[in-house]
Amino acid sequence: MRGALAAALFLAGACPAPAADGAQSHAIGFSPDGKYFAFEQYGIQDGSGFAFSDIFVLDIAADSWVKGTPVRVMEETETNSVDGARSKALAQAKPVIDGVKAWGSVDTLVHMPFTELGHADRRTARFGRYYASTADSGAYDALGSWEISVKDVALPAPADCPDVDIATPAGMDVNIRNLQSGKTVTAVKDESIPKSRYCPHGYDIEAVYAPSAYDVPGDPHVALVGVYSRGFEGSNRRFVAVPFTPPQ
Repeated sequence: MRGALAAALFLAGACPAPAADGAQSHAIGFSPDGKYFAFEQYGIQDGSGFAFSDIFVLDIAADSWVKGTPVRVMEETETNSVDGARSKALAQAKPVIDGVKAWGSVDTLVHMPFTELGHADRRTARFGRYYASTADSGAYDALGSWEISVKDVALPAPADCPDVDIATPAGMDVNIRNLQSGKTVTAVKDESIPKSRYCPHGYDIEAVYAPSAYDVPGDPHVALVGVYSRGFEGSNRRFVAVPFTPPQ
C-alpha cells in the first residue's frame, strides 16, 4: 500500500481542535465490488463543546478520497447535538455514497474504542474472518487468523509542529501477519509525517472491517488506526483508514 494513502486520509477538520477529545467511529459500508469504503468519525469537541461529524468515502485502488468527500460538519454552538451534526453530514455525503453504492453490510472483525479498558496492548489485535461457533480463540486458527500491529516510526516533525520537546512526533508502520503461515505484509509505512495529522505522537488500533459477503473481489479489509495528536488540553484522537488484503 502506498504511503500516499496515509498522507491523504485526514483525521479531523482543517484546523486542530482547541482541546483534547476522542472521536467515535462508525463503518457505513463497502460497495458490492469492494472498491469503495465509507466511514464516519464523530463526537463533541472538547473545550468548545461543538458537535462534529466527518464522513469519508475511500476509493481503495486509487488510494484517494472519492470526489465530494470528506464531508465535515461542525455545529458551532453548544446547543446543537451530535445527532444533528451526524444527520447533516450524512445528508451531504449521501449522493456520493449512493453513487458508489457504499452501503454494503460490514463485518466488524476488531473494535477497540478508547473506552474499552483492560487491553494490555492496544497496538496489536488478533482477528479471524469466519465464525468458528465457539468462544475458544484457538478454534479460529483452523479457519485462518491474523494479527494487525501498528508501531511508531521516528521521522522529522512536520512543518509548524509546536513544542516537539513535549510530545515527539511520529509516523506509523502498519503490518498484518498470517498467524498460520507467518507471512507478513506492510499495509503502510510512513516515509514522512503528513502535515494533515497535526503533530501525531502515537497510534493504536480502533477497528478492522471487511464486507459481510465473502465473495467480494480482492477480499478488501480496512483498518481504522487511532491517531493521537496534540490538543490544547491533552491528546486528540482521530482515525486514519488503512486498506489491506490479509496475507495467505
